[in-house]
Amino acid sequence: MTALSIVQEAAGWLALPQPTALFSATDQQTIQLRSLLNEELLELRQWPDCWWRKLIRQHTFTSTNTDVQPANAVPDDLNFILPSTMWDRTITRPCWGPIMPQDWQAWLARPILTSVIWGWRLRGNDFLTAPNPPAGDTVAYEYISTLAVYSSGATTPDQEAFTADDDTSVFNDTLMSRGLRWRFLRSKGLDYAQEYKEWISLLQILSARDKGMGVMNAAGSQWPGVAGPYVPSFGFPGP
Repeated sequence: MTALSIVQEAAGWLALPQPTALFSATDQQTIQLRSLLNEELLELRQWPDCWWRKLIRQHTFTSTNTDVQPANAVPDDLNFILPSTMWDRTITRPCWGPIMPQDWQAWLARPILTSVIWGWRLRGNDFLTAPNPPAGDTVAYEYISTLAVYSSGATTPDQEAFTADDDTSVFNDTLMSRGLRWRFLRSKGLDYAQEYKEWISLLQILSARDKGMGVMNAAGSQWPGVAGPYVPSFGFPGP
């Protein structure tokens, strides 16, 4: 559904006049509804502990033998990097990070670091590394994008918010319509407890089913035949 269609559906449920235009409208109620729609979008983008499938991206860059990596090490739409996903593919080793500020300063205060694994952190607009990684290595990681809206004709999300009537989003239309309902009721000082309950219930179901999740097995790896070094669980040879 388009941004306009979502607002029209919510307005119909709320027994409000259904707007015929959203972003060209000048009446205060329609302006409020479109603002609440973008508020709903922002909250879903930032929903804690939920890595929405359609917001997950992979980014790669080529390392330099310096303590500050090139600007393209950080994509323009970065929200946050998914933990433990960064690897130096050239040397087949994980990249340690993000390093806490306290640990980072302790690292830099010591003699020059030497290690087969290098660490990283983000500070301001800089992607910092220590010790300096090898030059020319391919580094890859997954991250959550800030782009959650398709402009008209776009095949991938290219906007952070709704800006036109025919924009669509990566999120479930019913969820967004329900979110708009309780947000409007709250803004008017009306009871919204039931509407919020219905919204949060659907949100929890959709976030839990959004993508496949790994099976945790306390007995060991679920996929012992996956390519990679074999490390036996027991029976190590003696000296």
